[in-house]
Amino acid sequence: MEKLVQCLHWKEYQGLNGWVMFCSAGAFAKQLSKEEAKQCGCTIAQRATCKKIMESNLGYGLVPDILEGKKAATQEQKAASEL
Repeated sequence: MEKLVQCLHWKEYQGLNGWVMFCSAGAFAKQLSKEEAKQCGCTIAQRATCKKIMESNLGYGLVPDILEGKKAATQEQKAASEL
């Protein structure tokens, strides 16, 4: 079966009770910068579509947070300093 959403964060697999479809970035509370979101096609319209698909299959849906420029840089610096 062809994936419904063409995105590197979108996961689909056949479970015991049917298809499971979700955004791994949203599921693991990943925060994307505007540039990262643009590169993977995570637009406002696409996020609404993804959330609708997840809600119809799983009963709920989580999409990643999109951070503004300075906030994203701060998050990246914080993550790098923890390593």
